Amino acid sequence: MSDIATFNSCMSVFWRQYEAELIRFLISRTGDSEKAADLLQEVFLRARAHSDSFCKMENPRAWLYRAARNLLTDEYRATREFVELEDDAPFTAASPDAISTLDICLPETLQALPEDERWLIEEADLNRRPRQALADELGITLTAFKSRQLRARKHLKEAMTELCRIEADDTSSVCCHKKML
Repeated sequence: MSDIATFNSCMSVFWRQYEAELIRFLISRTGDSEKAADLLQEVFLRARAHSDSFCKMENPRAWLYRAARNLLTDEYRATREFVELEDDAPFTAASPDAISTLDICLPETLQALPEDERWLIEEADLNRRPRQALADELGITLTAFKSRQLRARKHLKEAMTELCRIEADDTSSVCCHKKML
């Protein structure tokens, strides 16, 4: 038997094992058995596309559920309704003075961060380098990279709030900037 047939067979075994469980999960989330069946078919197609690596996965069941949840998220985003704003709707924006002052404060605040967090924010957020490339460069998984990025952003926000004396109000994320310490 060829390697492809072995891997496809492996994926098929996992699929048969979890198919009934997945359809119940999808029905519980959608409330529609036809929509759930369509989503289940899409999960199957995604599993087939990864059939060559299914036997090597640490937890194929988790992979199937993650694929199902991602499809549910995509489905929700595609079907959610947007409310059209009227042309004369009032627009409230953050104070331009506060935002422009933050541009001045950001470089100094970045310098207050640990070097590894500063590098991460500069490369990922300011230079817009792909996260996967940065994760590879650091020799970590994309998930670990995202955790580090989230932590660095949190520290940056805390530092900017303290050093730049940022305040927020109910209508915007930044309402005013008092002064840098």
